Amino acid sequence: MPLWLRRSLYAVMLLCCVIIGARVYIEFIATSESQEDARPTVDAPEQLPEFTLNDVWGEPHSIREWAGKPLLINFWATWCAPCRREMPLFQTLHTEQSVSGIQVVGIAIDRQPDVQSYIAEAGISYPILSGEADAMAVSDLFGLDGLGLPFSVLVTGDGKILTVHIGEIVRPQLTEMVAISKAVEAGELQIAQARQQLAEL
Repeated sequence: MPLWLRRSLYAVMLLCCVIIGARVYIEFIATSESQEDARPTVDAPEQLPEFTLNDVWGEPHSIREWAGKPLLINFWATWCAPCRREMPLFQTLHTEQSVSGIQVVGIAIDRQPDVQSYIAEAGISYPILSGEADAMAVSDLFGLDGLGLPFSVLVTGDGKILTVHIGEIVRPQLTEMVAISKAVEAGELQIAQARQQLAEL
């Protein structure tokens, strides 16, 4: 085979390899970005369901005890690192409740003695309810279907669920959640608009 023909074939083969490699790379990037942007879907109810759980001292409490207040209900566990990281934010929110207007309620899906020890060590003073199978059953009421911890539910004063946030909440997200909750309570933002904005956090 003449030298010029061999060189031409090599050049064509090299060009084909470059084209195939570029296509594979582009498809890989597109797939990675779509996976990063994808969020688990939650079939949450429109209204806060009724449930009762024990506090860490074994006393039963209905979620209706906080009826009339906007709520941030946080599901967590002592063994969950993201849960532990976000709890100081919720403690601050609880301390500043007169400003935010939001009542924080924690629900630990964990052993009661472990929960008692952790909240004492971490200085958590907002209400904590806890349980194992019973607390897991409560989490199922929000349509999570075993998606894991942490997750938080933002509820209006009249019991409408604004969002079920899956995963750790960081400070900028919490700031936005508080602002949206205030706007809803003040009648400045419709429920549908609030849900849409919260879904983008």
